[in-house]
Amino acid sequence: MKNPLPRPTYRHDGTTPGLVLGTAGLGGVWGDIDRQESVEAILYALENGVERLDTAPAYRDAEAIVGEALRQWRGPRPLVSTKVGKLRADTADQRTNDYDPATMQRSVAESQEVLGVHQLDLLFLHEPEQVPEERVPEVIDFMQQTKQGGAAATIGLGGVVPTAYHEAIRRGVFEVVMSYNNLNAACLDGLESDIPFFRAHGLTTYQGSALYMGLLGNRFEKYREDAPPWISPASLTRARRANELAQSLDMKLSTLAHRYLLSMQEVDYLVLGAKNLSQLKTTLTDCRAGRLDESAFEELTDLIQ
Repeated sequence: MKNPLPRPTYRHDGTTPGLVLGTAGLGGVWGDIDRQESVEAILYALENGVERLDTAPAYRDAEAIVGEALRQWRGPRPLVSTKVGKLRADTADQRTNDYDPATMQRSVAESQEVLGVHQLDLLFLHEPEQVPEERVPEVIDFMQQTKQGGAAATIGLGGVVPTAYHEAIRRGVFEVVMSYNNLNAACLDGLESDIPFFRAHGLTTYQGSALYMGLLGNRFEKYREDAPPWISPASLTRARRANELAQSLDMKLSTLAHRYLLSMQEVDYLVLGAKNLSQLKTTLTDCRAGRLDESAFEELTDLIQ
């Protein structure tokens, strides 16, 4: 007899995950931007309940834009996370990974300067799955030394986490993990092993890609006609089912997708993406609606499984 498929846990206590504004789109990796509008979008997010920002050197101009927004912001300072291990990129699919310790040290120093801080609040190792396995111990040691030296208050893993990092997680080296494309309204793969392991060892969970890189948002029709190779036929089928449910609930697919993750106990922080102020306002409107009704949450889970 097969084991039952894993299911997300509904938030019965009425709470929702904290909100993190991701800045890849605002930084320009998904296409040209208006820098001043990106700054305004960050300020708008901070004015409307977002208390954390996430950025990275690889997000084109994002770190500089976040730094400018922080200089203009007059409210409580948000927690800001950035990343190391991937250098500046002009597009989202550009490969700029470099895990040489000397290069990473320079990257951390540049992030501190651009963001205007002496200590980074949270530093993620960017795309740990790209580190050659034989270099993993060296990279883990670099992350530990960065924290011990005071350059970062907290360290985490941002991306797919191979088992080569599990022993360090068991030892409490990392405190936060940011996952993407493994838990959303078209995919529950993260519940099979990764997320239960992270939560069993006390890691705070950031969940990115609520819209599955656009499949559950403005690229739904495009990807139905011409899906990129990383979207499986099964994911397309699940996205279609989710869209049908959203229509029956008189709700946009993107709204359903955001509210689905806001309903999950397994998510501590939901990372929101936007390319401009208009998209951000729409996303925050979705989030203000809060959790789905439990019946809709369970129905969507059944459709995905």
